[in-house]
Amino acid sequence: MRIILLSLILLSSCQKKDSATSSGKQTEPIRIETQRPLMGTLFTVKTYARDAKEGYLAMEEALDLAEDFGNRATDYNPDSELNRLTKSPVGTPVKVSDDLFKVLLLGRKLALETAGIFDSTYGPLTHLWRETRRTETIPTKSEISEARSRSGINHLSLNEENQTITVLVENMQLDLGGIAKGFAADMIFDSLKKNGYPQSLVAAAGDIRIGDPPPGKEGWNIGLRTFRLTPTSSLPLKNCAVSTSGDLFQNVITGGQKYSHLIDLRTGLGLTTRRAASVILPEAKLTDPLATTACLSDDPKSILKHYPSASIRVIYEDRKIPPVTTGIFAE
Repeated sequence: MRIILLSLILLSSCQKKDSATSSGKQTEPIRIETQRPLMGTLFTVKTYARDAKEGYLAMEEALDLAEDFGNRATDYNPDSELNRLTKSPVGTPVKVSDDLFKVLLLGRKLALETAGIFDSTYGPLTHLWRETRRTETIPTKSEISEARSRSGINHLSLNEENQTITVLVENMQLDLGGIAKGFAADMIFDSLKKNGYPQSLVAAAGDIRIGDPPPGKEGWNIGLRTFRLTPTSSLPLKNCAVSTSGDLFQNVITGGQKYSHLIDLRTGLGLTTRRAASVILPEAKLTDPLATTACLSDDPKSILKHYPSASIRVIYEDRKIPPVTTGIFAE
């Protein structure tokens, strides 16, 4: 259930500083950046460092961690750790890696909190959508019903003491597309901060994790782009994450109707009402799935029940539908 909606990062306030001593050492940090294709999108990392070489090494080390996680958590590779788990014998506990267990544990928590609006076990339905995108043919009611029978967080058992996961239904399919990129963005940021680079930004499609502001600035200037293709006025953000979800690119038109890749669990099909949701919270592992939830929910503010500090914005292509705004978006 992962949506890809580009976020526009406005970094006009984050230009490089050229302050070096006669010995060649920087007296003030300079902005450096790198990119790497990961998890079906392009991850961009920016940080401030007094030693550019060491800074680049720290960014590459952080990206290596995320790449390893992405390789284990993908459902596109039949031999990934995630897919080996789903193919394990029903009822047999399987020991999994630390990060995969953590993301699935968080996924279970979110599935319960959102009453199943966000659920990583709805892989069978997202696989149907991929087939719809390929063939431009809507699945039948029986196909949707069969996919639903293999979906649901109750089909997955997690044992925190042993760090094992047990599949409880045949042919289960897990899809971490709505949470894995945010999890990876946090992983990269945490690695950089641990290594002495708190003034960092990590961007992965619609997910952004940011730390301390650039030198001399109030924050990182972030503008969010929606299906109207025009960015909002920028927000000077720091030490938080912001994710935006919608169907700017991932949709399919069939039978004269446009269907989003956001699966409406009431129908088993993609949403037909275009909307875009943004969520701000401290970590991208939360904003990533909760932006999806805000997009799918009839009551986006219900997120505040469990995350009262969240800032939420949902806007609709149909301008007759009033936007939903809370927190910084309502100021």
